[in-house]
Amino acid sequence: MAKKKLSARAARREIDRTSAKLTRDIERLAQLEPGHSPGRAIALDAASQVEVAARSIPCPRCRGALRMEDHTAETLDGVRLRVAQVACSACGARRKLYFRLGAAALN
Repeated sequence: MAKKKLSARAARREIDRTSAKLTRDIERLAQLEPGHSPGRAIALDAASQVEVAARSIPCPRCRGALRMEDHTAETLDGVRLRVAQVACSACGARRKLYFRLGAAALN
């Protein structure tokens, strides 16, 4: 038996639900990328590199460019981190990026 054809409204709602699920999955996966959670902070040499590094990371949702809104120093779980508040210039998604100052020693 063939499936009944969806109305235009039902088809739009199905597409919206699928899109919302994909967005949720992308946001969940973004937490595994470096810099998107305090536990996976990106190591930098100096505070002056935070803005440059934050702008070089693409938006995980749409791959658009991130725009720096604020940059603060915070202590999270006993570790001093730099937190960059960024927003995507394409989709408008806001997020925090985490950086740790003092790169790992080579020897």
